[in-house]
Amino acid sequence: MGVFMLGAFVSCDRTVSPDKLPNKAKQFISANFQGAEVLSVRRDGLKYDVILFDGTEMEFKSNGQWKEVDCGLNPLPAGILLPNTAKYLSAKFPMNFPTHVKYEHKRYEVEMDNDLDLVFDKNGGFMGADD
Repeated sequence: MGVFMLGAFVSCDRTVSPDKLPNKAKQFISANFQGAEVLSVRRDGLKYDVILFDGTEMEFKSNGQWKEVDCGLNPLPAGILLPNTAKYLSAKFPMNFPTHVKYEHKRYEVEMDNDLDLVFDKNGGFMGADD
């Protein structure tokens, strides 16, 4: 019975108030999206899905660590990418900008405005293009 109850709680998808976000997530949003307003926050088990009024979508772990940021057609804020990654992108793609980043399995997947998908290691080092 306890396992069933835990499974039901973990899979529960519900809207919550932005003030229910972990402090780390709130700090990330205020530092990187100054003045942006939160449109919605959904808690789905051990993660939070956040949408800003400008359409930016973010996913946070239960501890508030960001997992994914999608700015649509707009550039990612400069402070989100690791310095090595940002330096590589500005050197190799001076006419393009990153719009989406996802951290998964000790690597960052970065999507550029030209739909190029690039992969970086946990330290921001370039690993290759993703299909």
